[in-house]
Amino acid sequence: MYTYKLEKMFPDRKENGQMDRMGPMPLFLKPTDRNLTRGSFPNGNSEIKIFHMSDIHYDGKSTEIFESVLGHLLDEGPHYVVITGDIVEGPTEDLSVPVTMIRNVLRDVKRFFGHAPRLRVVPGNHDLFYNGMYGFRRTGKFYELFTEEERGHHFSPDDLITVAAFDSNQILEPRGGFLRKMSQFLRIMSHGLIIERDLDEFSDWARGLKRSIYGSEYRDSFKIALLHHHPMPAKYNFLPRMADEAYMMLENAGVFLYRLIQEDFSLILHGHRHYPQFCRATYYDQNGVEKEIGVLGCGSSGKKADEWIRIVGHNFNVITVRGDGSVSAVQYFKRGTSDFLPGLREIEIKKQDNIRGGGTERRQGAF
Repeated sequence: MYTYKLEKMFPDRKENGQMDRMGPMPLFLKPTDRNLTRGSFPNGNSEIKIFHMSDIHYDGKSTEIFESVLGHLLDEGPHYVVITGDIVEGPTEDLSVPVTMIRNVLRDVKRFFGHAPRLRVVPGNHDLFYNGMYGFRRTGKFYELFTEEERGHHFSPDDLITVAAFDSNQILEPRGGFLRKMSQFLRIMSHGLIIERDLDEFSDWARGLKRSIYGSEYRDSFKIALLHHHPMPAKYNFLPRMADEAYMMLENAGVFLYRLIQEDFSLILHGHRHYPQFCRATYYDQNGVEKEIGVLGCGSSGKKADEWIRIVGHNFNVITVRGDGSVSAVQYFKRGTSDFLPGLREIEIKKQDNIRGGGTERRQGAF
């Protein structure tokens, strides 16, 4: 049995007016009795299910594919729903239509499964720029229709899940020099960038959790990062019309990966290319400790067919985090007129180990 009381983290930061720009002051339920049983989470669940979709590209016309994705969401009854950008085809489209569809299904999940999924979302280049590339950055609708909590970093001591959300659609690095800013200003705006201020705020947020009464739970949690752009290149064996990988990649992917590795993040979820893939990267930290991070890209969960979708189909992902420490993902694909079907194999993101979360396998090596 657990007895909870509501506590607010970092009261000193609130008094000083230093609220995180990426989200509101986090609220947590504090367990007064932590008599945990291996194989389950503090909330009693044996697994936490995360539904990942991306690149819906609602254009005011057909929503048939997206409705099919939402039907599978209702069937899965996930605890988290994450969207990695490009909900609409452009910032002039009515974002409220797909957002309303999503919220209606989330309410249905609560009605049928007894729990309300937590929604976490990051913007894509099409949510903010005309045709995904041109004009001034428009944030109004996106920031009005999704709350600060839904757009911000999240940690739950009940679920032992950490989700860090990053806006990778920035145009200029404020701390950059003149030449760097000029080159950034002249490029096509589908290029990805997370500004250093946002990365610093993320690191401060994580350090604050480590020093808090939830430090142990945070370290044991399974940690996921969300962004729209590619932190690693996608693999494909044909030449698309716009072949420049720089349009897809995060400009400062190395710095981004470094910050995540320092915090023992295990998984990055992204969208953008409409080409689903999974890969792993292994790095050594400054202490010579080997750390592994997985990258799971989602294809399109609703856009009409393009050169990528005609090859791989539409896609969404379901990630399962189990109480024994293991984590796996299933990619679902829809090709032609068929329904969404699971991929040929289940992706093993993390094997069972002695830590329920934390995500990285470690061994000493040369730095």
